[in-house]
Amino acid sequence: MMNSYLYSPYELALIIQYHQMDCKQYIELLQNIHRYDNIFIQPEYRSDKKMFILAVMDKLNYISDPETYISEQNDIEKDLNDYGLINNSKSDDTEHTFSHLIFKELRIRILYINKKGFSKMKLRTLLSELGYKRRSSSVIGYIYDCLLFYHIETTLKGNVPCRIDEIDIDDIVVFRTL
Repeated sequence: MMNSYLYSPYELALIIQYHQMDCKQYIELLQNIHRYDNIFIQPEYRSDKKMFILAVMDKLNYISDPETYISEQNDIEKDLNDYGLINNSKSDDTEHTFSHLIFKELRIRILYINKKGFSKMKLRTLLSELGYKRRSSSVIGYIYDCLLFYHIETTLKGNVPCRIDEIDIDDIVVFRTL
């Protein structure tokens, strides 16, 4: 369960593609994430920056050209089977939770992409991105869990602290990392 809150190479590749980063930008982003947000990276990548960056680049290749990637993977699987070797690698592209990705992207955008130290969004927009039209206690609980995990605080204009469950749905929420 907790592993789904951590940054996976696939999710980072999706974020990089969404922001249309060039090679220099995404390498800088990944180096910063590995250096400063290491605790949010999946454990197998925390101690090896090169392996981390290569894993994300591999997922970027997959996202940009899935047909070729799958064809190459099938060829590799065939070669491994021909030599009696076992492929112990696992794919994480089906293991990510989309709603977690929204908060991961929000944290990364605040810290490394827009570099303003904050991001603004209507509560209605956040709920819509999560697939909801209205607030419920379970949705609010989930949002608070993610905000707590990713160290994100919410305020209104003028740096007035706010609670997601108490503000108007059309209020603009300012998100900042702690």
